[in-house]
Amino acid sequence: MSAIQRISLVMPLCGLLCGAQGLPPAPPATPTLEQRLTEAFQRDQQVLLGYTHREHVITRKDREMDGRTLSVWYVRGRAVSETIALDSRTLNNEERSAEHARACERAAATAKRQPPVLGVMEFGGHSYPFARLAHDYRYTNPHTILWNGRATWVYDAVPNPEVHARSREEKLLLHSRGEVYVDAKDQHVVRMVIESTRPVRYLLGMLATIHHADFLLELERVQPGVWLPKKADFHLQATVLLFDHLTRSKVTSYYDYLPVTGTTANPCTP
Repeated sequence: MSAIQRISLVMPLCGLLCGAQGLPPAPPATPTLEQRLTEAFQRDQQVLLGYTHREHVITRKDREMDGRTLSVWYVRGRAVSETIALDSRTLNNEERSAEHARACERAAATAKRQPPVLGVMEFGGHSYPFARLAHDYRYTNPHTILWNGRATWVYDAVPNPEVHARSREEKLLLHSRGEVYVDAKDQHVVRMVIESTRPVRYLLGMLATIHHADFLLELERVQPGVWLPKKADFHLQATVLLFDHLTRSKVTSYYDYLPVTGTTANPCTP
């Protein structure tokens, strides 16, 4: 999952209680809240495209682990990444050149594609509207805490009982709950934790059963009002086709955000 997809998971919440002052008032009516969430997601999705950054990614597939550092930039609204280091060993000059060439090939292919539509994210080639995601949860029990030295509003995110799943991804969301942290001064979502509450079965478990899944996303303040991903953790335990047990996890750290300039917009430009 790319950075823009990960930020997409939390950005629909970034407009929560926009315009409020001081301690948080009661949450707005559902239609008003959903509109704010969707509009805020579109703004923040666009902001991310104006930066380059690096990612350190640790991926686990059962007993296998891979760790690497990526340089990431965006071409027509889509992430392009280049491996610049491995945790297990040092890349030699020939390997670095080959990685750069492959990344530039992907960038060239991406440049020929239509930009993605704002307000949606993609899973396996399927678009998932964030107006729909904003409606999948209800945000309850608001309270104020001090988090990372800043006044923060915390909301419980619980499944909306009026929603029926239209996709496999949404079915998992509707069997999960968590918390949403909103920076009180910037009125911006800065942390989101979601965890499944019970096993989710597809085709009565014959296709797959997700026994447990959890997701964490934290953002950092790069300037007043601008928050970009800092950390994303995803863990999954499942059984596929009744017998194949699998464990998957992906831990990503984001850093070295730089605003796009004429010299950083395209690392593949000679």
